[in-house]
Amino acid sequence: MGEFKFRLPAAWVLERRQASAIHTVGIDGIPWPCKVSTDGDILTVGRNRNESGKTYIPWPVENRGELLIATGTLLEKESPYPLLTELARGTLNRLRNQISIWQEGGLKIPEEIFVNVATSAKCLGDSIMTSDPILQDELAKSSLDLSIDAAFSVSDSFGEQVTQFRKSNDGIHAFWLANTISLTCDVQESIDAEGFDLVRMSFEQLSSTGGKKLSKRVIAGPFIDASVNGMPQELIDAGQFASRKTLLVNKCRSHLKELSSSTSLLHVMGGLNGMGHRNLSYPHQLELATTLLEEVSKTNVEIPTMVSFDFPWAERLASAVGGSHPLQIADSLLRQGSQISFLGIEVNLGYWPGGSMMRDPLQWIDMLDLWTQLGIPLIVLLRTPTWALAGDTDGGELSPPQELDKSVNTFDRKTDAFRLKYLRTILPMLSARPAVHGVIWSQSLDDDDTRYPNGGLFDEKDSRKQIYDLLMTIDR
Repeated sequence: MGEFKFRLPAAWVLERRQASAIHTVGIDGIPWPCKVSTDGDILTVGRNRNESGKTYIPWPVENRGELLIATGTLLEKESPYPLLTELARGTLNRLRNQISIWQEGGLKIPEEIFVNVATSAKCLGDSIMTSDPILQDELAKSSLDLSIDAAFSVSDSFGEQVTQFRKSNDGIHAFWLANTISLTCDVQESIDAEGFDLVRMSFEQLSSTGGKKLSKRVIAGPFIDASVNGMPQELIDAGQFASRKTLLVNKCRSHLKELSSSTSLLHVMGGLNGMGHRNLSYPHQLELATTLLEEVSKTNVEIPTMVSFDFPWAERLASAVGGSHPLQIADSLLRQGSQISFLGIEVNLGYWPGGSMMRDPLQWIDMLDLWTQLGIPLIVLLRTPTWALAGDTDGGELSPPQELDKSVNTFDRKTDAFRLKYLRTILPMLSARPAVHGVIWSQSLDDDDTRYPNGGLFDEKDSRKQIYDLLMTIDR
Protein backbone atom coordinates (compact mmCIF):
# COMPACT_ATOMS: atom_id res chain seq x y z
CA MET A 1 0.00 0.00 0.00
CA GLY A 2 1.28 3.47 -0.87
CA GLU A 3 1.53 5.97 1.95
CA PHE A 4 1.99 9.69 2.39
CA LYS A 5 3.20 10.84 5.78
CA PHE A 6 2.75 14.38 7.10
CA ARG A 7 4.02 16.16 10.18
CA LEU A 8 1.05 17.87 11.80
CA PRO A 9 1.31 21.38 13.22
CA ALA A 10 1.59 21.62 16.98
CA ALA A 11 -1.70 21.88 18.88
CA TRP A 12 -3.82 20.92 15.86
CA VAL A 13 -6.07 17.96 16.62
CA LEU A 14 -7.51 16.12 13.63
CA GLU A 15 -11.23 15.56 14.21
CA ARG A 16 -12.94 12.36 13.11
CA ARG A 17 -15.18 14.37 10.80
CA GLN A 18 -12.14 15.93 9.14
CA ALA A 19 -10.33 12.61 8.86
CA SER A 20 -13.30 11.11 7.01
CA ALA A 21 -12.89 13.72 4.27
CA ILE A 22 -9.17 13.18 3.64
CA HIS A 23 -8.44 11.60 0.27
CA THR A 24 -5.83 11.49 -2.46
CA VAL A 25 -6.38 12.33 -6.11
CA GLY A 26 -4.04 10.83 -8.69
CA ILE A 27 -3.08 12.04 -12.13
CA ASP A 28 -6.34 10.59 -13.51
CA GLY A 29 -8.35 13.01 -11.35
CA ILE A 30 -10.14 10.18 -9.49
CA PRO A 31 -10.36 10.46 -5.67
CA TRP A 32 -9.14 7.33 -3.91
CA PRO A 33 -10.29 5.98 -0.53
CA CYS A 34 -7.61 6.36 2.09
CA LYS A 35 -6.83 4.81 5.42
CA VAL A 36 -6.04 7.67 7.76
CA SER A 37 -4.18 7.27 11.05
CA THR A 38 -2.19 9.44 13.43
CA ASP A 39 0.74 8.59 15.67
CA GLY A 40 1.74 11.55 17.76
CA ASP A 41 2.28 14.40 15.34
CA ILE A 42 2.52 12.15 12.27
CA LEU A 43 -0.49 11.78 9.95
CA THR A 44 -0.37 8.76 7.64
CA VAL A 45 -2.62 8.66 4.56
CA GLY A 46 -2.51 5.22 2.95
CA ARG A 47 -4.18 3.81 -0.15
CA ASN A 48 -3.92 0.72 -2.31
CA ARG A 49 -2.05 2.44 -5.14
CA ASN A 50 1.63 3.28 -5.45
CA GLU A 51 1.78 6.53 -7.39
CA SER A 52 2.09 10.25 -6.80
CA GLY A 53 -0.95 12.33 -6.00
CA LYS A 54 -2.48 15.35 -4.31
CA THR A 55 -3.85 14.92 -0.80
CA TYR A 56 -6.98 16.88 0.18
CA ILE A 57 -7.37 17.87 3.82
CA PRO A 58 -9.91 20.14 5.59
CA TRP A 59 -7.98 23.01 7.13
CA PRO A 60 -9.17 26.08 9.15
CA VAL A 61 -8.05 29.10 7.10
CA GLU A 62 -7.69 32.48 8.77
CA ASN A 63 -10.81 34.64 8.19
CA ARG A 64 -12.29 31.99 5.83
CA GLY A 65 -13.23 29.10 8.08
CA GLU A 66 -12.58 25.50 7.22
CA LEU A 67 -11.83 24.76 3.56
CA LEU A 68 -10.90 21.53 1.82
CA ILE A 69 -7.51 22.30 0.26
CA ALA A 70 -4.84 20.22 -1.44
CA THR A 71 -1.13 19.72 -1.40
CA GLY A 72 0.81 19.78 -4.63
CA THR A 73 1.47 16.48 -6.38
CA LEU A 74 3.71 14.50 -4.04
CA LEU A 75 5.89 11.45 -4.38
CA GLU A 76 5.68 8.74 -1.76
CA LYS A 77 8.61 8.75 0.63
CA GLU A 78 9.45 7.37 4.04
CA SER A 79 10.12 10.64 5.84
CA PRO A 80 7.09 12.87 6.59
CA TYR A 81 6.24 16.01 4.67
CA PRO A 82 5.46 19.14 6.74
CA LEU A 83 1.71 19.36 6.20
CA LEU A 84 1.29 23.14 6.25
CA THR A 85 4.24 23.70 3.93
CA GLU A 86 2.79 21.29 1.37
CA LEU A 87 -0.71 22.78 1.60
CA ALA A 88 0.82 26.23 1.10
CA ARG A 89 2.89 25.01 -1.84
CA GLY A 90 -0.09 23.37 -3.57
CA THR A 91 -2.33 26.41 -3.03
CA LEU A 92 0.24 28.94 -4.24
CA ASN A 93 0.96 26.84 -7.33
CA ARG A 94 -2.73 26.68 -8.30
CA LEU A 95 -3.11 30.41 -7.67
CA ARG A 96 -0.17 31.40 -9.85
CA ASN A 97 -1.28 29.10 -12.65
CA GLN A 98 -4.82 30.53 -12.62
CA ILE A 99 -3.59 34.13 -12.55
CA SER A 100 -1.40 33.37 -15.57
CA ILE A 101 -4.35 31.89 -17.47
CA TRP A 102 -6.59 34.86 -16.68
CA GLN A 103 -3.90 37.36 -17.61
CA GLU A 104 -3.52 35.69 -21.00
CA GLY A 105 -7.27 36.00 -21.41
CA GLY A 106 -7.16 39.75 -20.80
CA LEU A 107 -8.28 39.90 -17.16
CA LYS A 108 -6.94 42.93 -15.29
CA ILE A 109 -5.31 41.68 -12.09
CA PRO A 110 -5.30 44.21 -9.23
CA GLU A 111 -1.78 45.11 -8.08
CA GLU A 112 -2.43 44.11 -4.46
CA ILE A 113 -2.93 40.51 -5.61
CA PHE A 114 0.58 40.42 -7.05
CA VAL A 115 1.87 41.81 -3.74
CA ASN A 116 0.07 39.00 -1.87
CA VAL A 117 1.47 36.38 -4.25
CA ALA A 118 5.02 37.68 -3.87
CA THR A 119 4.75 37.78 -0.09
CA SER A 120 3.22 34.32 -0.03
CA ALA A 121 6.08 32.97 -2.16
CA LYS A 122 8.63 34.58 0.18
CA CYS A 123 6.98 33.00 3.23
CA LEU A 124 6.83 29.62 1.51
CA GLY A 125 10.48 29.79 0.53
CA ASP A 126 11.49 30.67 4.09
CA SER A 127 9.31 27.84 5.40
CA ILE A 128 11.06 25.34 3.15
CA MET A 129 14.53 26.52 4.15
CA THR A 130 14.16 26.61 7.94
CA SER A 131 14.80 23.56 10.11
CA ASP A 132 12.75 24.85 13.05
CA PRO A 133 9.34 23.04 12.92
CA ILE A 134 7.48 25.77 14.81
CA LEU A 135 8.84 28.57 12.64
CA GLN A 136 8.32 26.44 9.53
CA ASP A 137 4.61 26.07 10.34
CA GLU A 138 4.19 29.76 11.16
CA LEU A 139 5.70 30.79 7.83
CA ALA A 140 3.72 28.17 5.90
CA LYS A 141 0.49 29.29 7.57
CA SER A 142 1.21 32.90 6.57
CA SER A 143 1.86 31.78 2.99
CA LEU A 144 -1.32 29.71 2.90
CA ASP A 145 -3.51 32.50 4.33
CA LEU A 146 -2.09 35.02 1.86
CA SER A 147 -2.66 32.68 -1.10
CA ILE A 148 -6.22 31.93 -0.07
CA ASP A 149 -6.97 35.65 0.36
CA ALA A 150 -5.49 36.31 -3.08
CA ALA A 151 -7.53 33.44 -4.56
CA PHE A 152 -10.75 35.00 -3.28
CA SER A 153 -9.72 38.49 -4.36
CA VAL A 154 -8.78 37.49 -7.90
CA SER A 155 -12.01 35.46 -8.16
CA ASP A 156 -14.03 38.50 -7.03
CA SER A 157 -12.28 40.54 -9.71
CA PHE A 158 -12.93 37.86 -12.32
CA GLY A 159 -16.62 37.70 -11.48
CA GLU A 160 -17.02 41.47 -11.62
CA GLN A 161 -15.10 42.01 -14.87
CA VAL A 162 -16.64 39.13 -16.79
CA THR A 163 -20.17 39.92 -15.59
CA GLN A 164 -19.84 43.47 -16.90
CA PHE A 165 -18.54 42.14 -20.21
CA ARG A 166 -21.45 39.71 -20.51
CA LYS A 167 -23.99 42.41 -19.78
CA SER A 168 -22.52 44.69 -22.45
CA ASN A 169 -22.66 41.98 -25.15
CA ASP A 170 -26.16 41.11 -26.27
CA GLY A 171 -25.03 37.97 -28.10
CA ILE A 172 -24.11 36.15 -24.88
CA HIS A 173 -26.84 34.05 -23.27
CA ALA A 174 -28.55 35.42 -20.18
CA PHE A 175 -27.72 34.03 -16.74
CA TRP A 176 -30.82 33.15 -14.74
CA LEU A 177 -31.79 32.24 -11.19
CA ALA A 178 -34.50 29.75 -10.16
CA ASN A 179 -36.16 28.82 -6.89
CA THR A 180 -37.63 25.43 -5.98
CA ILE A 181 -41.25 25.28 -4.88
CA SER A 182 -41.91 23.50 -1.60
CA LEU A 183 -44.52 20.73 -1.63
CA THR A 184 -46.13 22.40 1.39
CA CYS A 185 -46.36 25.91 -0.08
CA ASP A 186 -48.96 27.54 -2.26
CA VAL A 187 -47.87 26.98 -5.86
CA GLN A 188 -49.06 30.32 -7.22
CA GLU A 189 -47.43 32.31 -4.41
CA SER A 190 -44.16 30.51 -5.01
CA ILE A 191 -44.35 31.19 -8.74
CA ASP A 192 -44.92 34.87 -8.06
CA ALA A 193 -41.89 35.14 -5.74
CA GLU A 194 -40.00 38.26 -6.74
CA GLY A 195 -36.46 38.18 -7.99
CA PHE A 196 -36.42 34.71 -9.53
CA ASP A 197 -36.47 34.21 -13.29
CA LEU A 198 -37.77 30.61 -13.24
CA VAL A 199 -39.32 28.15 -10.80
CA ARG A 200 -38.61 24.46 -10.37
CA MET A 201 -41.57 22.31 -9.39
CA SER A 202 -42.50 18.66 -9.28
CA PHE A 203 -44.59 17.19 -12.09
CA GLU A 204 -47.44 16.74 -9.60
CA GLN A 205 -47.34 20.45 -8.77
CA LEU A 206 -47.23 21.31 -12.45
CA SER A 207 -50.29 19.13 -13.06
CA SER A 208 -52.16 21.05 -10.35
CA THR A 209 -51.89 24.23 -12.44
CA GLY A 210 -54.20 22.67 -15.04
CA GLY A 211 -51.81 23.13 -17.94
CA LYS A 212 -52.41 26.88 -18.10
CA LYS A 213 -49.70 29.35 -19.04
CA LEU A 214 -47.91 30.61 -15.95
CA SER A 215 -46.28 33.94 -15.18
CA LYS A 216 -42.79 32.37 -15.12
CA ARG A 217 -40.95 29.70 -17.01
CA VAL A 218 -40.95 26.33 -15.29
CA ILE A 219 -38.31 23.68 -14.69
CA ALA A 220 -40.26 20.45 -14.23
CA GLY A 221 -38.96 17.47 -12.34
CA PRO A 222 -37.01 15.44 -11.74
CA PHE A 223 -38.83 12.26 -12.64
CA ILE A 224 -36.62 10.54 -10.05
CA ASP A 225 -33.92 11.54 -7.58
CA ALA A 226 -31.24 8.82 -7.70
CA SER A 227 -29.28 10.12 -4.70
CA VAL A 228 -29.09 8.20 -1.43
CA ASN A 229 -32.52 8.23 0.27
CA GLY A 230 -33.89 10.27 -2.60
CA MET A 231 -36.20 7.61 -4.03
CA PRO A 232 -39.89 8.14 -3.16
CA GLN A 233 -41.55 5.55 -0.96
CA GLU A 234 -43.91 4.59 -3.77
CA LEU A 235 -41.02 3.24 -5.84
CA ILE A 236 -39.38 1.56 -2.86
CA ASP A 237 -42.63 -0.26 -2.11
CA ALA A 238 -42.85 -1.47 -5.72
CA GLY A 239 -40.22 -4.08 -4.85
CA GLN A 240 -38.18 -5.47 -7.72
CA PHE A 241 -36.40 -3.15 -10.13
CA ALA A 242 -38.53 -4.24 -13.10
CA SER A 243 -41.67 -3.18 -11.23
CA ARG A 244 -40.12 0.10 -10.18
CA LYS A 245 -39.01 0.84 -13.73
CA THR A 246 -42.48 0.10 -15.14
CA LEU A 247 -44.14 2.32 -12.56
CA LEU A 248 -41.71 5.16 -13.22
CA VAL A 249 -42.02 4.93 -17.01
CA ASN A 250 -45.81 5.01 -16.81
CA LYS A 251 -45.70 8.07 -14.57
CA CYS A 252 -43.22 9.69 -16.96
CA ARG A 253 -45.54 9.15 -19.92
CA SER A 254 -48.49 10.53 -17.99
CA HIS A 255 -46.62 13.66 -16.91
CA LEU A 256 -45.35 14.32 -20.42
CA LYS A 257 -48.94 14.47 -21.65
CA GLU A 258 -49.83 17.14 -19.07
CA LEU A 259 -46.99 19.61 -19.56
CA SER A 260 -47.80 23.29 -19.29
CA SER A 261 -46.86 25.58 -22.13
CA SER A 262 -44.70 27.40 -19.57
CA THR A 263 -42.38 24.40 -19.18
CA SER A 264 -38.96 25.37 -20.51
CA LEU A 265 -36.78 22.60 -19.06
CA LEU A 266 -37.35 18.94 -18.14
CA HIS A 267 -35.22 17.77 -15.22
CA VAL A 268 -35.23 14.12 -16.18
CA MET A 269 -33.08 12.60 -13.44
CA GLY A 270 -31.14 13.95 -10.48
CA GLY A 271 -28.59 12.71 -8.00
CA LEU A 272 -26.39 10.59 -10.29
CA ASN A 273 -22.96 10.27 -8.73
CA GLY A 274 -21.30 7.10 -9.98
CA MET A 275 -22.18 4.87 -7.04
CA GLY A 276 -25.20 2.80 -6.19
CA HIS A 277 -26.96 2.49 -2.87
CA ARG A 278 -29.39 0.22 -1.08
CA ASN A 279 -32.47 1.20 -3.09
CA LEU A 280 -30.92 1.87 -6.49
CA SER A 281 -27.76 0.21 -7.77
CA TYR A 282 -25.43 2.09 -10.10
CA PRO A 283 -26.30 -0.01 -13.21
CA HIS A 284 -29.99 0.55 -12.46
CA GLN A 285 -29.40 4.31 -12.18
CA LEU A 286 -27.89 4.35 -15.66
CA GLU A 287 -30.65 2.17 -17.09
CA LEU A 288 -33.34 4.46 -15.71
CA ALA A 289 -31.58 7.58 -16.98
CA THR A 290 -31.34 6.13 -20.49
CA THR A 291 -34.93 4.87 -20.44
CA LEU A 292 -36.40 8.15 -19.24
CA LEU A 293 -34.48 10.16 -21.83
CA GLU A 294 -35.75 7.78 -24.51
CA GLU A 295 -39.33 8.29 -23.31
CA VAL A 296 -38.95 12.05 -23.58
CA SER A 297 -37.48 11.68 -27.07
CA LYS A 298 -40.37 9.44 -28.20
CA THR A 299 -42.97 12.07 -27.32
CA ASN A 300 -41.35 14.62 -29.64
CA VAL A 301 -41.71 17.19 -26.87
CA GLU A 302 -39.47 20.02 -27.99
CA ILE A 303 -38.35 21.00 -24.51
CA PRO A 304 -34.70 20.94 -23.39
CA THR A 305 -33.70 18.20 -20.95
CA MET A 306 -31.34 18.06 -17.98
CA VAL A 307 -29.70 15.22 -16.07
CA SER A 308 -27.96 16.29 -12.86
CA PHE A 309 -25.03 14.80 -10.98
CA ASP A 310 -24.26 14.85 -7.29
CA PHE A 311 -20.73 15.21 -5.84
CA PRO A 312 -19.28 16.99 -8.90
CA TRP A 313 -15.73 16.73 -7.52
CA ALA A 314 -16.39 12.95 -7.26
CA GLU A 315 -15.56 13.15 -3.55
CA ARG A 316 -17.97 10.34 -2.71
CA LEU A 317 -15.56 7.94 -4.42
CA ALA A 318 -13.17 8.70 -1.56
CA SER A 319 -15.43 6.83 0.86
CA ALA A 320 -15.71 3.50 -0.96
CA VAL A 321 -13.78 1.23 -3.28
CA GLY A 322 -14.98 1.27 -6.88
CA GLY A 323 -17.32 3.55 -8.77
CA SER A 324 -17.04 6.04 -11.61
CA HIS A 325 -16.45 9.76 -11.75
CA PRO A 326 -19.81 11.46 -12.47
CA LEU A 327 -18.17 13.12 -15.47
CA GLN A 328 -17.59 9.65 -16.92
CA ILE A 329 -21.26 8.83 -16.45
CA ALA A 330 -22.27 11.99 -18.30
CA ASP A 331 -19.84 11.16 -21.08
CA SER A 332 -21.23 7.62 -21.32
CA LEU A 333 -24.81 8.88 -21.63
CA LEU A 334 -23.82 11.35 -24.34
CA ARG A 335 -21.90 8.68 -26.27
CA GLN A 336 -25.03 6.52 -26.25
CA GLY A 337 -26.80 9.27 -28.13
CA SER A 338 -28.96 10.37 -25.19
CA GLN A 339 -30.53 13.75 -25.92
CA ILE A 340 -29.29 15.85 -23.01
CA SER A 341 -29.48 19.64 -23.36
CA PHE A 342 -27.99 20.61 -19.99
CA LEU A 343 -25.85 18.92 -17.35
CA GLY A 344 -26.84 19.76 -13.79
CA ILE A 345 -24.09 20.12 -11.18
CA GLU A 346 -25.55 19.49 -7.72
CA VAL A 347 -23.57 21.06 -4.88
CA ASN A 348 -24.91 20.45 -1.38
CA LEU A 349 -22.38 22.81 0.10
CA GLY A 350 -21.12 22.44 3.65
CA TYR A 351 -22.68 19.02 4.27
CA TRP A 352 -20.53 15.97 4.85
CA PRO A 353 -20.60 13.12 3.97
CA GLY A 354 -23.92 13.84 2.29
CA GLY A 355 -22.57 16.74 0.30
CA SER A 356 -19.50 18.76 -0.61
CA MET A 357 -17.12 20.50 1.77
CA MET A 358 -16.36 24.13 1.04
CA ARG A 359 -13.33 24.71 -1.20
CA ASP A 360 -11.48 27.76 -2.37
CA PRO A 361 -12.97 29.43 -5.49
CA LEU A 362 -10.15 28.25 -7.77
CA GLN A 363 -11.25 24.66 -7.17
CA TRP A 364 -14.70 25.66 -8.44
CA ILE A 365 -13.03 27.00 -11.58
CA ASP A 366 -11.14 23.72 -12.04
CA MET A 367 -14.31 21.67 -11.53
CA LEU A 368 -16.41 23.74 -13.95
CA ASP A 369 -13.66 23.68 -16.56
CA LEU A 370 -13.53 19.89 -16.26
CA TRP A 371 -17.28 19.54 -16.82
CA THR A 372 -17.18 22.06 -19.66
CA GLN A 373 -15.02 19.65 -21.65
CA LEU A 374 -18.16 17.69 -22.59
CA GLY A 375 -19.44 20.68 -24.55
CA ILE A 376 -22.87 20.72 -22.86
CA PRO A 377 -24.15 23.85 -21.03
CA LEU A 378 -24.16 23.61 -17.24
CA ILE A 379 -26.72 24.47 -14.57
CA VAL A 380 -25.67 24.58 -10.91
CA LEU A 381 -28.11 23.27 -8.29
CA LEU A 382 -27.05 24.72 -4.95
CA ARG A 383 -27.93 24.75 -1.27
CA THR A 384 -26.09 25.34 2.01
CA PRO A 385 -27.20 25.42 5.66
CA THR A 386 -27.87 28.88 7.13
CA TRP A 387 -29.83 30.24 10.08
CA ALA A 388 -29.79 34.04 9.88
CA LEU A 389 -33.14 35.61 9.00
CA ALA A 390 -33.59 38.70 6.86
CA GLY A 391 -33.36 41.77 9.06
CA ASP A 392 -31.35 40.07 11.80
CA THR A 393 -29.03 42.62 13.40
CA ASP A 394 -26.24 40.23 14.37
CA GLY A 395 -24.67 40.40 10.91
CA GLY A 396 -25.20 36.71 10.30
CA GLU A 397 -22.90 35.68 13.16
CA LEU A 398 -24.94 32.54 13.75
CA SER A 399 -23.61 29.02 14.07
CA PRO A 400 -25.35 25.62 14.14
CA PRO A 401 -27.55 25.11 17.23
CA GLN A 402 -25.78 23.04 19.87
CA GLU A 403 -27.96 19.97 19.39
CA LEU A 404 -27.18 19.97 15.66
CA ASP A 405 -23.54 20.84 16.20
CA LYS A 406 -23.04 17.42 17.81
CA SER A 407 -24.05 15.75 14.55
CA VAL A 408 -20.56 15.99 13.09
CA ASN A 409 -21.55 14.09 9.96
CA THR A 410 -24.25 16.60 8.99
CA PHE A 411 -22.47 19.87 8.23
CA ASP A 412 -19.39 21.88 9.08
CA ARG A 413 -19.22 24.39 11.93
CA LYS A 414 -19.14 27.62 9.90
CA THR A 415 -21.14 30.62 11.05
CA ASP A 416 -23.58 32.28 8.68
CA ALA A 417 -21.12 35.16 8.32
CA PHE A 418 -18.55 32.79 6.82
CA ARG A 419 -21.08 31.14 4.51
CA LEU A 420 -22.55 34.38 3.20
CA LYS A 421 -19.13 35.90 2.68
CA TYR A 422 -18.08 32.77 0.81
CA LEU A 423 -21.12 32.82 -1.47
CA ARG A 424 -20.57 36.51 -2.26
CA THR A 425 -17.48 35.32 -4.11
CA ILE A 426 -18.78 32.04 -5.55
CA LEU A 427 -22.15 33.18 -6.94
CA PRO A 428 -20.87 36.04 -9.16
CA MET A 429 -18.08 33.77 -10.33
CA LEU A 430 -20.67 31.19 -11.44
CA SER A 431 -22.59 33.83 -13.36
CA ALA A 432 -19.34 34.82 -15.08
CA ARG A 433 -18.54 31.34 -16.41
CA PRO A 434 -19.69 31.09 -20.06
CA ALA A 435 -20.72 27.44 -19.70
CA VAL A 436 -22.97 28.08 -16.68
CA HIS A 437 -26.44 29.17 -17.77
CA GLY A 438 -28.13 29.42 -14.39
CA VAL A 439 -28.42 28.50 -10.72
CA ILE A 440 -31.29 26.62 -9.08
CA TRP A 441 -31.59 26.91 -5.31
CA SER A 442 -32.47 23.33 -4.45
CA GLN A 443 -34.60 23.82 -1.35
CA SER A 444 -37.37 26.21 -0.36
CA LEU A 445 -38.10 25.50 3.32
CA ASP A 446 -35.61 24.29 5.92
CA ASP A 447 -37.65 21.17 6.65
CA ASP A 448 -38.35 20.22 3.01
CA ASP A 449 -35.52 17.68 2.96
CA THR A 450 -34.36 16.17 6.25
CA ARG A 451 -31.09 15.07 4.61
CA TYR A 452 -30.08 18.73 4.30
CA PRO A 453 -31.18 20.55 7.48
CA ASN A 454 -31.46 24.34 7.31
CA GLY A 455 -30.79 24.31 3.57
CA GLY A 456 -33.81 26.39 2.59
CA LEU A 457 -34.36 30.00 1.60
CA PHE A 458 -37.01 30.15 4.36
CA ASP A 459 -37.06 28.61 7.84
CA GLU A 460 -39.70 26.15 9.06
CA LYS A 461 -41.96 29.12 9.91
CA ASP A 462 -41.68 30.43 6.34
CA SER A 463 -39.58 33.41 7.43
CA ARG A 464 -37.20 34.68 4.76
CA LYS A 465 -33.49 34.15 5.45
CA GLN A 466 -30.50 36.29 4.59
CA ILE A 467 -29.40 33.78 1.97
CA TYR A 468 -32.52 34.71 -0.05
CA ASP A 469 -31.51 38.38 -0.05
CA LEU A 470 -27.95 37.44 -1.02
CA LEU A 471 -29.20 35.59 -4.10
CA MET A 472 -31.10 38.70 -5.15
CA THR A 473 -27.84 40.66 -5.28
CA ILE A 474 -26.41 38.55 -8.13
CA ASP A 475 -25.78 40.93 -11.03
CA ARG A 476 -27.30 39.16 -14.02
